[in-house]
Amino acid sequence: AAGDRALHAALQRRGIRLSPLEDTVLAASWKAGTAAASLRARAVERRRRAEFQRTVWAGLRYPLLLAGMILLASVATMAIVGKTMLVVVLTAYAAIAGSTFLLRRAARTGAPWVTRLPVLGKLLLGLGELPYLESLHGLYGAGVPILQANTTAVRTVHTAAVRERLLAADRVLQGGRRLGEALHQTGALHEETRSLLATGEQAGQLEDALRRALERRRQVVATEVQAAARLLGNIAYAVAAGAVVVIVFQFYSSLYGNLGRSGGR
Repeated sequence: AAGDRALHAALQRRGIRLSPLEDTVLAASWKAGTAAASLRARAVERRRRAEFQRTVWAGLRYPLLLAGMILLASVATMAIVGKTMLVVVLTAYAAIAGSTFLLRRAARTGAPWVTRLPVLGKLLLGLGELPYLESLHGLYGAGVPILQANTTAVRTVHTAAVRERLLAADRVLQGGRRLGEALHQTGALHEETRSLLATGEQAGQLEDALRRALERRRQVVATEVQAAARLLGNIAYAVAAGAVVVIVFQFYSSLYGNLGRSGGR
């Protein structure tokens, strides 16, 4: 009764929630008669995506822990040293949150200065490629023609600097050129990714090349995230050490000041 969405209905009855990409890929694979292989491939991609996310959060755990400790120390000593330190810490955290929001918005709207930022610019470009490669690999592997699959995959990219070049590459591809040629002509994606896709396409193994390119980009981005997290951790450690010195100084200054006033009375 569910027609072409019989597979989706079966998954829904088992409480499995599909992302928009998974929904599209499974619909295409059902029509192409490759639903079983597509289900296995989606399961593998979910596991790899989860591993990538764990790697990212593992790198951010230490800086976040230090930030929490600074806030806790500010609250714990507030009765002795006053609210000044707590206000400074909360203001700093609000500024960091605001900067993160503005950076994310600038990356989505295509502000040119974002990609020129040290460390973060390269990291944002790498993260921007991942949705495209995952989508194109899933769609093409499910039997969707490359022209249609590429157009759909480009729509999943939210980083404007990456999306604009991929849109240009898609126009070249729709004009009759190969994917590797289109990417090379427009300078879309990382040079290593372009080389992997061009080689795989020429050998008639584009699906495998997309898989290898996606795995390689995930590895590189995970390494870059860890490096950025280490840098952030060092900065957070220096800030935490400075904050502890200030808190300890204010604590003992206030304590001895109160003792002196009590002794005078």
